[in-house]
Amino acid sequence: MACPYESAIPIDSPKVPINKNLIGVWKEAGHTEEPNNYDIRKFDDFTYLITENTYRKQDRALEQKKFKGHISMVENSVFLNIKMVKDSFNLTVSDNYFLYKVDIQKDKLKLLPLSQYIREQFSSPTDLQAFIKKYQHLSFFYAEESEYVKVND
Repeated sequence: MACPYESAIPIDSPKVPINKNLIGVWKEAGHTEEPNNYDIRKFDDFTYLITENTYRKQDRALEQKKFKGHISMVENSVFLNIKMVKDSFNLTVSDNYFLYKVDIQKDKLKLLPLSQYIREQFSSPTDLQAFIKKYQHLSFFYAEESEYVKVND
């Protein structure tokens, strides 16, 4: 997956309740034999704990990265704000948020990362939201879409 746009601030604070359809283990569509997956769990009423599990074939080890995320609404579009969690495995992590437009269905999830070519930086969620509202309907605003299927709850 390409690196998405990084923002020093989220689109807004966590205030959209957890969507139960997001809870579970997700694998990239078409790669169901690969052990790589995202395990999404409820952290609190508005925040998800996301564990990225990546299998490294060269040393037969499972690498884990943990993120916290929350949903933001911009007009009628759903966006995911995620931030890596610093822990004993992820000692050097960015304080920035990665931003994705998402389409959540029962057993399918589509992620459209905001393009890494966006150069603007914002100091307030209001300014970031206005920018997204203005450009969210343009194809170059996003990087390549990824689609995931739920493999279990």
